[in-house]
Amino acid sequence: MPISRRWMLAGTSCLLATLGAGAAEAAGKITVAFAGSMGVVMDQGIGPAFAAKSGTQYQGIGQAALGLAHLLAAKSLQADVFVSVSKAPVEVLEAAKLVDQAVPVASTEIVLAYSPKSKFAAAIAAAGDSWPQVLSRKGVRFGRTDPKTDPQGQYVLYTLQLASIYYKQPGLVEKIAGGEAEIFAEPSLLARLQEGEIDATLGYKSAVISQKLPFVSLPAEINCSDPAMAKDWYSKAALTVTKDGVSKTVHPGPLVFYASALADAANPAGAAAFVAFLQSADGQALFKKYGYDPGKGPAI
Repeated sequence: MPISRRWMLAGTSCLLATLGAGAAEAAGKITVAFAGSMGVVMDQGIGPAFAAKSGTQYQGIGQAALGLAHLLAAKSLQADVFVSVSKAPVEVLEAAKLVDQAVPVASTEIVLAYSPKSKFAAAIAAAGDSWPQVLSRKGVRFGRTDPKTDPQGQYVLYTLQLASIYYKQPGLVEKIAGGEAEIFAEPSLLARLQEGEIDATLGYKSAVISQKLPFVSLPAEINCSDPAMAKDWYSKAALTVTKDGVSKTVHPGPLVFYASALADAANPAGAAAFVAFLQSADGQALFKKYGYDPGKGPAI
């Protein structure tokens, strides 16, 4: 599975004072494991800005968040900070006693993204509420990520389930995400869309904006952005997931990004400083620049 790794060397030591009394202890190196959709904002925005301000080397590892969480829980991967989209990956690390608290640092919503090189681009852009019919056309190449390892892959299926109910069109999961729909690793999905290897996907607005791809906004009943709809509406969508032979039913929640300093961090001070930076005015400005909305709801 592809892993994006970028190293940024810090600026001068005089910048350490800007992060407060613990900044000197935070110097050195930190490794941040994050949901693969965040590659642009982390590796081009937040990572370099934190390195320049703190004097700390930044290493980013971007992969499917659930897969990362299981690697961290199994001690097959070591990191200082984990940044996830949705609660499910955080809960894996809570169960492994690697996370005491995860704080909301950003949020997003599901949009219909399409390739500017697609022969269906004009039809998708003009589709409005008829987008399910356009995506169901013969020849449309729909891409998604693996719901077994990636929350975004799960949210594609949740969105199509909710769309079936909202538009009163049964079977949209099978018509659009089944059959010839292709599954790709999260870091490569939007790159394939950019190059025209696939025509469309359902994905996070934040990542789509970061990649400067065209998209169609979806109603709040479908896009998993409104906490007020979580209990009575979004819960209508469900998936059955199996881990170690045990199956359970899971439902979508609002798309919130949570950050946590890991209990086994090699650089605890650096981890705490990075999470604080994500919550700071500078960090929030960078999230906004790359298409993210503010975090929603309480810490978990």
